[in-house]
Amino acid sequence: MKILQAKYPMGSFPFQKSPGRYIDEFYYDNLRVLAKKITQDMTFLMVCFSSTLEVGTGKSVFMTQTGEAWSQLMWEEHGIKLDFTKQNVVWRPKDLIERAFQVPKYSFLLLDEWEDAHYWSELGTTLRQFFRKCRQLNLFIGIIIPNYFQLPMNYALGRSIFAIDVKFTGDFERGNYSFYNFEQKRTLYILGKKTHNYHVVKPAFSGVFNDGYGIPKEEYLKAKREDLEKWDNDEEQTLKPELIRFDTKIRILRILFDRKILTTRMISEIYDCPLRTAQRWMTEAIKRERNALKNDNFGSFNLESTRKANLLLTRQVILKNNQKKKSFDDGEEEEIEEDEVVEE
Repeated sequence: MKILQAKYPMGSFPFQKSPGRYIDEFYYDNLRVLAKKITQDMTFLMVCFSSTLEVGTGKSVFMTQTGEAWSQLMWEEHGIKLDFTKQNVVWRPKDLIERAFQVPKYSFLLLDEWEDAHYWSELGTTLRQFFRKCRQLNLFIGIIIPNYFQLPMNYALGRSIFAIDVKFTGDFERGNYSFYNFEQKRTLYILGKKTHNYHVVKPAFSGVFNDGYGIPKEEYLKAKREDLEKWDNDEEQTLKPELIRFDTKIRILRILFDRKILTTRMISEIYDCPLRTAQRWMTEAIKRERNALKNDNFGSFNLESTRKANLLLTRQVILKNNQKKKSFDDGEEEEIEEDEVVEE
């Protein structure tokens, strides 16, 4: 069937035979069911993946076409005008919540696929936060992922309403997909996850789609490129979360060490590490402090956060430390010279 005849008059696509963009009628009817219900204080999540190659199958094309089809359905069913533009697309999970508050109610918001070492952990955290904070916004959320079986289980099973497999057929031919309804995508995840087998259940139906983004291709690619550049700049300026946590831990331990609350031997006992490792931590902390003083710059470390974390850490370890302290040798703790670099 054809939709959006006014948006796509004759000549919009190569070999176009009539106005509008083609969409599979079965798929459009399933979207219509959601469009009818979303105004009844509902929020929906759909998942798009690929069972063949994880990239290049046309997932972004299919999902942006879904976005513009959704806008058409909201107009048909409720007379609500919703534009689907680049503002409805984000590439990083952490941007999803912020954008959710910027688009109109009942909009389709797409979290497009992105490559990053922390993508899956960030995605899981973001989706938890989204459903906690943004449930009342009544949005239809679509997420593109390379591998369905890596999706956190509760979103694969209970949170998502259906799943779409956009895949190659034949000699890497694009434009094909399969639709898994609520029960089928649950079965696919439960039975297929162990061996990553996408053939354990048949889809409800399969269909085809034509090429062409649901927003102007130039705008889409420009927005994606700008996000990539912003990501690269952020990566250069910001420590990775695990490094921030480690650096914060060392600085807090240094404060407790200076205040005689902890000794290097006690630190080694708490973290089950060699004594010389604990000594090296303190030595490196001293050097960083010296460099920061020379540059009059303490980096991104917040002293107020240090004091709060200091109190929390102190409460957690003092009782344990007092118990361990009784078993330490009566001899004096080994001292660290500030200029000494301790090798592990």
